[in-house]
Amino acid sequence: MDYPKFNITEEQKTTFISIILEIATMVEILGKVKVITEDPDDNAMLETAVVGNVDYIISGDPHLLELKEFAKVKIVTASEFLGI
Repeated sequence: MDYPKFNITEEQKTTFISIILEIATMVEILGKVKVITEDPDDNAMLETAVVGNVDYIISGDPHLLELKEFAKVKIVTASEFLGI
């Protein structure tokens, strides 16, 4: 997946992915969460957060942000999270 607005090189992407894989906890989702109908792919984020037992989803996605919370997982912007 490419995000041109971030303007990062392939080497930077590879390094970033390597770091994430070293520190991340992988979880399996089954596609059971069906909350966001406007953008069904966002449901994977909700299910991943619940299965992974996280406290926060940090996002700029309007569909997620309008929920504010799902199954005790708070959904906030990056700037909101930095203020917590």
